[in-house]
Amino acid sequence: MSQFLIVSDIHGDRSIFLDILEHWQSKVDGIFYNGDSELSADDKVFEGISTVIGNMDGDPDFVDARSTTIDGITFFQTHGHLYDATSLLGWANLQQMNQAADKAHAQVVLFGHTHKEGAVTYQGKLFINPGSTTIPKGLHANLGGTYAILTVSEKQYTVNFYNRRHEDLSDLTVIVAR
Repeated sequence: MSQFLIVSDIHGDRSIFLDILEHWQSKVDGIFYNGDSELSADDKVFEGISTVIGNMDGDPDFVDARSTTIDGITFFQTHGHLYDATSLLGWANLQQMNQAADKAHAQVVLFGHTHKEGAVTYQGKLFINPGSTTIPKGLHANLGGTYAILTVSEKQYTVNFYNRRHEDLSDLTVIVAR
């Protein structure tokens, strides 16, 4: 079993990111940050963390997107703004990210940008948006901000969402077969 921390859209709130890292870093097998930190790419907070650029990040040393394979799972990671992730009528537009994930042979797609947490399967892939820890939007904005933990077992993916106090938001848990 493997676990991965997924965070996005802290928008300059470095202290919440440090708090989340302190809470989870020793418990997970990988950490993904999906953009809009408004920090520099060489900030020490990102050491050992897979990062991508967001539309509010000014440092060109962040990459637009990346694929990473850990424990046999290929992740496609992006902020989402370059793949038209925002949906006017729903949670997210997944079409362009799905095409890029196909090229990367990814099983899991990680993104941010919409500030709306959620996880869904689409065209055989698991898509995860951890939401925003700082500027949450959507149906659960009243939770005060979210991030996600992905647990991968032999037969399933489990996505748990947490608030800024590291409380498990069990009503939002998503479990899907691998």
